[in-house]
Amino acid sequence: METIRFKNTELQKMYDRKVEELKILADRPVDSSPYLWDKTVARYAATIKKAQRLLAADGMKDYITTGMMKNLGKLLDMCSDAEFHIALVGTIKAGKSTLINALLGYEYASTEVTPETAALTKFKRAGTDYIRVSFYTKEEWAELWKSAEDAGAKVFLEEYRQLKADDEKRKWLDRRRIQADCSTKKKLVQEITRWTSSRSPVHYFVKEVEVGLKDFDLPEGVVLVDTPGLDDIVEYRSNITRDYIDRANAVLVCVKADALTGQEMGTIFSVFSNARYHPEKVFIIATQLDTLNRPEENWKHQEREWMKHLSRKGAFGSQGLAERNTIPVSAYLYTLLKGYDTYAQDEDSEKNWDLESILLKLRVRNIHENYDRLCSFTNIDKLKRVIKDDIAEHHKEKLREDVEGRYLECREEIQSCMKRIREDQEDIIRASRGGIEEIQKKQEEFTRKYEDAKKDKKELEAFISKLHRMTQERADELERAIRSTGR
Repeated sequence: METIRFKNTELQKMYDRKVEELKILADRPVDSSPYLWDKTVARYAATIKKAQRLLAADGMKDYITTGMMKNLGKLLDMCSDAEFHIALVGTIKAGKSTLINALLGYEYASTEVTPETAALTKFKRAGTDYIRVSFYTKEEWAELWKSAEDAGAKVFLEEYRQLKADDEKRKWLDRRRIQADCSTKKKLVQEITRWTSSRSPVHYFVKEVEVGLKDFDLPEGVVLVDTPGLDDIVEYRSNITRDYIDRANAVLVCVKADALTGQEMGTIFSVFSNARYHPEKVFIIATQLDTLNRPEENWKHQEREWMKHLSRKGAFGSQGLAERNTIPVSAYLYTLLKGYDTYAQDEDSEKNWDLESILLKLRVRNIHENYDRLCSFTNIDKLKRVIKDDIAEHHKEKLREDVEGRYLECREEIQSCMKRIREDQEDIIRASRGGIEEIQKKQEEFTRKYEDAKKDKKELEAFISKLHRMTQERADELERAIRSTGR
């Protein structure tokens, strides 16, 4: 760093004191314990934490945007979290929870008609089945509630009152995270329902749910995440998903296969934007394939239309990547097929009726003769292979690459910021080197320009006022002339 000398003794003392303060901030040790999972990541985190300190110092804050500090915080979150996140996103009722259940091989997530996923729900490998629940702070809840009121979310507000959720609020806001171990899958589902069901008043105050599973077919460190709908009327909750897309290492965008409307395309393009235009980490999942009238034939036509849009710039950017990363699925049919033996004897079972309806569309009479073909049609096993072999394989290396990419972006942002600060300060430093007389001269020049600007403003206001009077007088004359003509 260049040594700067001032003629004025007081200025030199002030400058030396400020430099010493910044050196102390930069040299203060960084707690590296959250980042020890990788040496390279720990080095990046230490650099960013020191940058955060310096940027928060007096005299720097005016140059720092909220977005910049937010990006630094996101990077540190990634550095401290040695997990590879695969996020399922989409609009409400796009089939995210049904798909999660098919991938996990058990109906953990609720698939009720009313939207259930109002909080991030994470599924990961664990030594025991458990659920861990985090709650909103009072400040976060105030923002969420304001978001609901500003949006005029009548259904949300009315259901909140009907469930008398306000009586529960004090009990759960600012509550420490709680955990419940579950001895059976049934008990685990009951616990998940308790905290996430839209019929439970408590679910309003749940920020995040983590579900640990002994039976989880992905490596340790890989997390599947069910997210709030991107079209949630409460913008605060949909923003949680948008922010999370930026954090996720891979994103599965669930879009209903029966149509690709402007709303769905808006959702898809917003995901690519929030994914910082890394198209290779985005996968479009055409859900509910079985809802098409003639699923196999109809999808061939749909796929051609989808490719026209998804291969465009702003989405995948190429036909090849769009075709590779677009997968149609029928998660519900897959779940019905895998659980067929448990309800096949009950002819009046709702699941039996649902299965019969889908089989008619597929022109299938005998489920046993066509079982493998039907499973293949659902594409769930294919999606599992893609997740396991293409997305989650070598996930630690990919996570490190994601951290490095985010670090380089933040470093460039910091360098641009420092360049602006340097340019703004150079003139002050040059004036300061000239002594107090030059500083006073600069101050007098600034004051003169300020007074001239005030004078110009005053003259402009006087002119506008005069023009207004003249216009009004002319209008009055015109009105009088019209009236006299009408007599």
